[in-house]
Order: sequence, then C-alpha cells, then structure tokens
Amino acid sequence: MKMKVMVTGATGLLGRAVVKQLRLHNDYHVIACGFSRVQADVYRLDLTEQDALDAFIETHRPTLIIHCAAERRPDVSELAPEAALALNVSASNGLALAAKRHGAWLLYISTDYVFDGKSPDYAEQDPPNPVNFYGESKWLGEQAVSGCSKEFAILRLPILYGAVERIEESAILVMLAQLQATTTVQQDDWAIRSPTSTLDIAHAVIKLIKHQRQSNNVRGVYHFSASERMTKYEMVQTMARLLGLAADHIEPASHPIDTAKRPQNCSLSCCRLTSLGIISTIKFEQGLKYSLDESAAALQGIGLYYQQN
Repeated sequence: MKMKVMVTGATGLLGRAVVKQLRLHNDYHVIACGFSRVQADVYRLDLTEQDALDAFIETHRPTLIIHCAAERRPDVSELAPEAALALNVSASNGLALAAKRHGAWLLYISTDYVFDGKSPDYAEQDPPNPVNFYGESKWLGEQAVSGCSKEFAILRLPILYGAVERIEESAILVMLAQLQATTTVQQDDWAIRSPTSTLDIAHAVIKLIKHQRQSNNVRGVYHFSASERMTKYEMVQTMARLLGLAADHIEPASHPIDTAKRPQNCSLSCCRLTSLGIISTIKFEQGLKYSLDESAAALQGIGLYYQQN
C-alpha cells in the first residue's frame, strides 16, 4: 500500500521539487497542497484556517506531512510581521496540532537564519539567536512544532535555488535581472552563504522519509546544506559565465545592502544527517545548470536564454 504524504507549499520553489521527486516513486501517494497558483493536481488549502485544515487532514489521513509552506522573504517579513507570524508560526502550530490529533508525522522546514551568523559552523544543538524578523518567526515556528510533539522533526536549510516559474521565486536566480542592467549595480560580497539546490534537498527529504518509515525515530532538529560557500556576488558571477553574459557592471559590496538585517555567516554543520548517510551531492555549478535548463520560460520572460553545452 502506498504511503500518503502531504506536502504543504506544493506550488512554491521547494514544495514543487519535493512533490515532483516523490511522484517519481511508486511507494508514495502525494497529497499536494497550495494556496496560490493551484493547478489540477494540487489541493487548495488555507493553512491559516484551523477548522478547514483539521477537516482536510481528517479526510485525507496522511501518514507523513512535509511542511514547506512559509513566508520566506526576510524583507517582506520585516514589513509585514503579522502575515509572517500567521503563516510561519500560527499555521505551523495548527498543522502540528492537527497532525498529532490524526496520527501523522510532521517534518517542518526551517532556515539557517535562526542563527546570528557570528559563530559558524552551527550544529543542530546550538542555541538559535535570529537577527531579523524572518529568522525569529521561523524559530517561533520550530518551538510551536516541537512543543506539540517531540516525535516531529525540523529540517533547517540555507539559501535555495532551483527550477522556477518566475525568477523572483529564488533569492539566487532573481539576481539574473542584474545581468541585464545598463548601469553599475552592487551585489553583496559580505555575507557567506551556502547555495543549495531544491533537487538536492528533495532527494534528502525522501531519504529521510524512508529512514522514518523504517525506524520511526527521526525526530528533533536536522541540518542540510551544500558544502560550497560563497557570497551573492560570487554566485552572480558564476551565472554570468554560464549564460555567456558580461558582469563587469556588477560591483562587490563589502557591507550589508539588504533592507532587513542579515547574519554574516550561518554555515551549518550537518552531522545528524551525515550519520544517516544523507549528504549533499549537487555542486553549485551543476545545480545551477539544471535550474537554468528547467526554468526556460522564466528566463525568456526577462529576455534571457540558456542552452547547456
């Protein structure tokens, strides 16, 4: 019998990748849920409506829930804190309560921004100390989930990139627009990031699900991250090279330039997943080629074209 796996945020950057990879396996019946851009194979579900959420889980009876839905944009979270709290904390708490009530196991997707960036590499047991509201809201969400059940798991991730429908979906691919600028622009060369492919994460999530299915002891906090570390300035230079575009007009900024405060280096130690044999396998340039190839429509939307050699 197929295991029922519910995925929230299934129309988002990470959720789409997770759903796509799960559907390649015959072992899973995927219950994909989204709120915006809902398609024929995705249920429309407002996670902030507790009664509707509880009824949905009672009806579909998932065994596992992968909670990808979130307000993930630090600048937006800073400007609209109530909306960020509603999705990242209240909805996560409601989902965890419903999961516990109906006997489902929950994996909550969190962020490296729960840390202040002053003492990398951060292990799973290191105390969070977020420096912006986005990180604070995700940390509160973590506490809500773990407070509902110690059997649930939390997966912290760094900055993501992957196949996009619009370049704005990815904090990395959105920088492609800078390559078309006709004037000098600046890009962050201060914060150290670990760009991680959503395909890489989806593979890791499936391996973690399999481990939970076999052992029933996946619980607490886990970290997953690609091993390469670079600034956004270095990332955009790599994208320029792959696309054959000039990037001389993009200048490195040796100081923070974002609206919301960012930590300088939240690099993660991934010891717990490594001990399970779950490690990152996709390097940045490899993952970027795949992402660009899978994002042709989004690239064409801004007048860019990519063809792998």
